[in-house]
Amino acid sequence: MILKEKSKAIGILKKVYHHANTDYETQYDGIVGYKTDFLSQEQWNILKENNLIPNKIEKWTHDDFINSFLKLKENKKLTLEFSKALFLKGITGDFPRYRQTLISFLYLQKVEEHTYIASKKYSGCAICGLPESTTEDSTHNLFTYYLGHSWNESPKHFAAELEDILQYPKPEIYEKDKELLVKLLLSIDDSDKNETPGQLEKRIAKEKLLPKTDKYKRYGILQTLAILGILPSNAEFDNQPARSDIVLPLAGWRGELGVDFQKAIEIFELKVPKKGV
Repeated sequence: MILKEKSKAIGILKKVYHHANTDYETQYDGIVGYKTDFLSQEQWNILKENNLIPNKIEKWTHDDFINSFLKLKENKKLTLEFSKALFLKGITGDFPRYRQTLISFLYLQKVEEHTYIASKKYSGCAICGLPESTTEDSTHNLFTYYLGHSWNESPKHFAAELEDILQYPKPEIYEKDKELLVKLLLSIDDSDKNETPGQLEKRIAKEKLLPKTDKYKRYGILQTLAILGILPSNAEFDNQPARSDIVLPLAGWRGELGVDFQKAIEIFELKVPKKGV
């Protein structure tokens, strides 16, 4: 399995991409690098073999991103079925890397060829949200996905994520994989009507429903369900102070909105007890 082969590389990157290992004296186009002088030749070889070289600083323009996305849209492997299977296997904890792709894929479907138009409300393109230009550590971004994080706020990272995921086969999904999602949805549906996304995350943590997750990884999984409309969102509820860990559409969910089980059944072909239908 390719992911198992990459486990050594991820273990090495954990030592590199650590806050205590930041190299403030070395910056790449404004991006602070990380120390790598402690790595052995064997460790470097492992990173090279897995195409995960640290401090891989790349410059991107808006048009670079759009061109990459348009090329990815032509790839027949990138389908909704492929992305859904990855998500289901990702939330089991067996393959945390798989959690991000469904968000990236859904964003990809909205990308069309266009020129950059500066937004008056936020920094980035008014049409797609991508920056006019940016410098990124591509390996660092991929590293967060390998740890099991999933985000919807940074579409500038999605092209590299989708290109990376193409090396993996579509996982085989079993009923037990779907049953975990059903348990999660039933738990969410038991929310108090005033329960907030933050309170929901804490409750899920206590119930230990999602293996190999921390607070932010659980937010990512819930955010995916919100993007799919399985967790309905009401913008009127997004009246909390601005936070980087809970953004729309998840920020617009409250317990009274519950779960759209019909949508969950249609998307993931779930078998839900009558209570949830």
